[in-house]
Amino acid sequence: MSRWLAACLVALIAACAAAPIERGSPAQARLSEAQARAAAFARSGDYAGAARFYGEALRIATSLENADAIAANAINLSIVDQWLGRDAEARAALAAVLDEPRAGFSERRKTQAELRRAILEAGSGNLGAAEIWAGEAERRCATRCEYAAAILNVRAQLALDSGHAAEAARLASAALERAGGEAGRPEAANALRTLGRARHAQGDATRAIEPLSQALAIDRELGDPRKILADLNELARAAEAMGDVRAARDYRERGLAVSRAMNDARSSAELEALLRR
Repeated sequence: MSRWLAACLVALIAACAAAPIERGSPAQARLSEAQARAAAFARSGDYAGAARFYGEALRIATSLENADAIAANAINLSIVDQWLGRDAEARAALAAVLDEPRAGFSERRKTQAELRRAILEAGSGNLGAAEIWAGEAERRCATRCEYAAAILNVRAQLALDSGHAAEAARLASAALERAGGEAGRPEAANALRTLGRARHAQGDATRAIEPLSQALAIDRELGDPRKILADLNELARAAEAMGDVRAARDYRERGLAVSRAMNDARSSAELEALLRR
């Protein structure tokens, strides 16, 4: 699946931050600590460490029968498992929510899990299954809800991967309209990136540059290296299609520097400085 979907996961992991835990018992304290350590590992790029502690948090939440914490940690575990290339484990994590209809999960968590499963299936190339899960999330989100833009973005990406660039552009534009306010900026960037890719796929690389540049500007402000790398790669492709060799080389070099910084696990200060180039 495309680089866009890997980048898309970052926005969802923030939305699925684990629920507040009532203090009191030793188990509740362990749950809070495991969640905090998992989030810290995820932020640092140690996804194996994040998976270990999200798994621990999920086990503790299950023992406490804390439905919201079960859902939050299962969804976050599925995200880092997919980042690690462990799709089967990612599906198994989501089963804690999707296969347990009597567990009392909120509509918000069910929507998150269905959207997460759509992204997982799309990332595995199972576009038909991804469409089904995206449709489930969309039906649950029939009235205005906080995940409308994310669902439209996933549908736009699926349309693009199915060869329907015009429909992808329409859906991305709709997602951009729904991604309002500060909280919607990650999805706005996703929509702009997909819109740029759709225009490029329609043979209009020149008109692709503007939304891709806007996506890059947002992602640099958000400090999201995965998305910045996706933006730079798409800009390089568009510049090459336009015949602008110098610009394409610049985007490629910047993307390579970001990729190396991520892989080399540089300090957060060094990476932040690089991302602002």
